Amino acid sequence: MTTVNRRSFTLALALCALAFTAAAARAAVHLMQIEQVIAGVNGDTSVQAIQLRMREELQDQMQASRLMVVDATGSNPIELIQFPAPVPNHGIGVRILAASANFVEHTDSGLTPDFILTNLIPESYLAAGSLTFEDLFGTIFWRLSWGGDAYTGPNDGAFCNDPDGDFGPPFAGPLPSTGLNGLLFNGSASALSTRNIDDYDLTPGAAEFTNNAGESGTIVGDECDACDMNCDGEVDAFDIEPFLDLLFGPGKPCGECTGDVNGDGDIDAFDIEPFLECLFG
Repeated sequence: MTTVNRRSFTLALALCALAFTAAAARAAVHLMQIEQVIAGVNGDTSVQAIQLRMREELQDQMQASRLMVVDATGSNPIELIQFPAPVPNHGIGVRILAASANFVEHTDSGLTPDFILTNLIPESYLAAGSLTFEDLFGTIFWRLSWGGDAYTGPNDGAFCNDPDGDFGPPFAGPLPSTGLNGLLFNGSASALSTRNIDDYDLTPGAAEFTNNAGESGTIVGDECDACDMNCDGEVDAFDIEPFLDLLFGPGKPCGECTGDVNGDGDIDAFDIEPFLECLFG
């Protein structure tokens, strides 16, 4: 290990130890995962949610933390939220849900998030970028990067959640926004990060989110949003050919238009009936 790396390692350990020591009498916030993210529902990128999960007890002091996002080059940071208050519940596996104001309308249970995002992840960041959970001094406790080789920014973070302080390489795909799927951490509640490319997978169907009270809800969307295959704002005869191309051939839908009408993560025969209902209903 070089002198520079040794100093960085020592500094990161010191920061984690300091955070733990200062909070030991009551609580902390640094042992936390970014567990699940959705950046849009059926192409509506105004519907977003970020679910955190505690790796240890006493990680409830959210007022000491924030969520930040950067673009594909690791530049142009945006603060999505500076958490204004603690959460009432803590424990290994306890979640914290921050979401857009209209998120509740897109869950089957009317799930209420714990916090409303001040800003949303811009559409231009969805192909490649990086989301960080950090303290107010910029110590990155957890990082989720996406976009594969298209993301050229940093992947570093604190050693208290990743043994080598490197959360990369990024997840290979974009942040999910075109269907009902979320991007989900596949490790246990107490797990450390290894590599984003290995740690995260798309949910096989509609994403399920949970708030700090333990209440859950599954993402739902207007089926007809996914039927507008040519992205012209209408479901009509001009959508039939691109739908059939996607169903039977190598064709791809444009932009945010998915063809996954029933939201199960596949474009298959089960999407035909709801597509026809959107078209003629």
